[in-house]
Amino acid sequence: MRTSGIRQIFRGLCVIGAAVGMLGATSATADGPAAIGMAGDRVHESFAKFSSKWMDKVNRAAEEQKPTARRSASNTVVTYRDYTDDFTTELRPTGHASAPYVGILRYSEQIFSCRNIAANDCTMSSQIPVTEIFRYQNGRWVY
Repeated sequence: MRTSGIRQIFRGLCVIGAAVGMLGATSATADGPAAIGMAGDRVHESFAKFSSKWMDKVNRAAEEQKPTARRSASNTVVTYRDYTDDFTTELRPTGHASAPYVGILRYSEQIFSCRNIAANDCTMSSQIPVTEIFRYQNGRWVY
């Protein structure tokens, strides 16, 4: 999965704060349902589907990543990334006809450290909240 330099910078800026417990795939709108309307309901539904597919891609990419091994004088520490299955979505109107909505997807990236190369004694060493923003343009979600 290739990303442009701007996307990488933006994603870096979107990694925020301390770990936030997420309780499952939920959704919200910036100003409540009245701000979105019936057309927004369809857009909201399409963003929920898009988000599920996006998280599948993120999880597949994590599975394809090779763990990183770091050797020291006393042992080898193996680290790898994983993502939670829980995520939240939010839909916001922009007021611009060319991209009338933005969708906000929040999930957590987990970093695991393993005490041996077999990776059978692992603990989560950190959890990083991730926020990604997508725009709705020409009837589809753009990333």
